Amino acid sequence: MTRTALPPGKPSFNKGGRRRVIHSMDLTRLTGSISGSAVLLFLFSLLFSGCKKTEQVPHETPTLIYEQPVAMDIPVTGSWVGHLDGVDNASIVPQITGYLQTQNYANGAIVKKGEVLFRIDDSTFKDQVSRAKATLEQAQAQLQQLNYDAEIYKPLAAENAISKQKYEDTRLSAIAAEAQVQQATAALALAEKNLSYTVLYAPFDGIAGISKTNIGDLVSPESGPLAVVSSVNPIRVNFAVTQQEWIQQAGKNGNEGVQTGSKLDITLKDGTKYPEQATVVAIDRAFNPQTGTIRVQANLPNADYLLRPGMFIMATARLATVKNALTVPAKALLSTQGRFFVIALDENNHPSIIPVQAGTQLGDRQQVIPLKPGSLTPQSKVVVDGLLQAEMASRNPDARLKAVPASNQ
Repeated sequence: MTRTALPPGKPSFNKGGRRRVIHSMDLTRLTGSISGSAVLLFLFSLLFSGCKKTEQVPHETPTLIYEQPVAMDIPVTGSWVGHLDGVDNASIVPQITGYLQTQNYANGAIVKKGEVLFRIDDSTFKDQVSRAKATLEQAQAQLQQLNYDAEIYKPLAAENAISKQKYEDTRLSAIAAEAQVQQATAALALAEKNLSYTVLYAPFDGIAGISKTNIGDLVSPESGPLAVVSSVNPIRVNFAVTQQEWIQQAGKNGNEGVQTGSKLDITLKDGTKYPEQATVVAIDRAFNPQTGTIRVQANLPNADYLLRPGMFIMATARLATVKNALTVPAKALLSTQGRFFVIALDENNHPSIIPVQAGTQLGDRQQVIPLKPGSLTPQSKVVVDGLLQAEMASRNPDARLKAVPASNQ
């Protein structure tokens, strides 16, 4: 293999400082490497040129969508957590002592007024009635005999045919017999009443709760209620209003405020709005000094018996009406650090930040009160779509954006 000397003045050194001799094969490889690099450089230049051309295409300015504020009457409402209860709740308590014989209803069933709920063994009480009747009949017979004797003895005593003492004794015995008749009559009435207590009835239409006793148990007035029956159509709504709320809504007319006859919207615990409205039927006479609240009761239709005592609900009443309130779509209201604002466009479609106070929300409409009077009117153009671009452009006084009304969408 021949070696090719380097031209004079062109020494080559490796990293160790030694002179490096280039063979002919190295030169061939070097030439091929230079040619390949040139091709790659050319291709990269084309690609880079294409990228530069792509970057130079101007971005299209996004189009904002705006709506004009709408003036409308907004109801101001108050809401309270309440619970449901029966309009009437009757504890079915035995009035006599005896063994429970039957339960005549299914636990938790709907019952009608006068329906038999329980029966207590009545054999003992029937015997008491029979004895009381016999005692009464005996007393009545004795009274009848003494009255008869007194009528006979009276004229005889007047003619001294018999002693006046005998007549007087007979007359007094008749008076005593009459008292015994009255006593026997009362005893019979009590026995019959106790016998009637062996059957326990539903006092009104409602739902009978689960029985607290078992068949065969010895029950008495001291053993507690056998069950509870609640009248639930309508069902009672109970909630409490604070002093501040009471003062704020005082003097309202019609259906506004919490007063007897006013209507309440009811929301169930799962957020479902109940289809019927409740009507306020009673407000307590005084505030509770411990809680600072006053009790309010309302009746709520419950024909399908869906609602049961003990359920929690949200009761909402209209407290006032704000006339001609400015409203915008709820999505147009922005907030940061507890401050609210909307973005409005001027005649040149330059966006500006308008600080507002958030009022009542009604569906998808939000009441807004501009902190600076006149900064927001029904003629303003409030951005509802493209809020991020509008907010960024509001920092540039020369920014002009494309915008179309929402009605065109």
